[in-house]
Amino acid sequence: MTLALPPGLFTARTWRRPVASPARIHDAALGGTDNYVLDREALAALEHAAPGFTELLRATRAWHVRVVRHLAGRGIDQFLDLSAGLPRTRENTHQVAQRYNHDAKVVYTYTNPLLLSYARALLDDNDATHIVPGDHLDPHRLLDSEHLCSALDLRRPVAVLMTRGVQHELDDHRLGAALAGYRALLAPGSVLALSGWAEPDDDRDLPRTIEQLWHTHSGLRVRCRRVPELRRLFDGYDLLDPGLTTVQDWWPDGPRLRTPGMALRLGYGGVGTTR
Repeated sequence: MTLALPPGLFTARTWRRPVASPARIHDAALGGTDNYVLDREALAALEHAAPGFTELLRATRAWHVRVVRHLAGRGIDQFLDLSAGLPRTRENTHQVAQRYNHDAKVVYTYTNPLLLSYARALLDDNDATHIVPGDHLDPHRLLDSEHLCSALDLRRPVAVLMTRGVQHELDDHRLGAALAGYRALLAPGSVLALSGWAEPDDDRDLPRTIEQLWHTHSGLRVRCRRVPELRRLFDGYDLLDPGLTTVQDWWPDGPRLRTPGMALRLGYGGVGTTR
């Protein structure tokens, strides 16, 4: 007997080769276990072409931890972690914030349903930690969601964390509108923490190499902006010292013990407050 297959079963999408996941590439760089061979191969290719790339991802995560620690120490007790990525076994936003401010409440947002399910399984472990589905570039709808409004008091300052990098956001107009939306909708004294990849003035080839390899391995595009373009994303915010800097120079925990790899120069981060 011959079985007739439904028309269109084996489409181009069905046969599309597997690709690495940005979230799992980050996980591999951080020494996690939630990644596959494809993700580790992508990371190895990026590290080979751009020495210091793994260090860049690690330094950006370490910067995130320092930012949360700094803000919690300043009295911020509400955190909105946008497009948060794969949860870690330790040093997640809620763990850091609640260590330095026991009253801290944290909301993680996700657009990817797989990451959302995974985060719910691992992170929703106390009444002060919440997982909310939503588009981080649509602040009006996100901040109007019933779940988020029940978790955070939007009449009080909120720290908005976009720390996995705006290099994943290609559309300047939509990104700028989203950041302006958070600034307008949140209470005075709220905070924006943001990181991104920047083009060094003396090396235009390195950013293009990273952009191309990222697309080749993940099927997704990233964009390295000029430093002035990253600084413009803070329009309407007052930058905290030391301003927009490379992530390893933003209130480091100690002196550098070795010369950083080339790619580490691309990572910039800053923290601004609303007026």
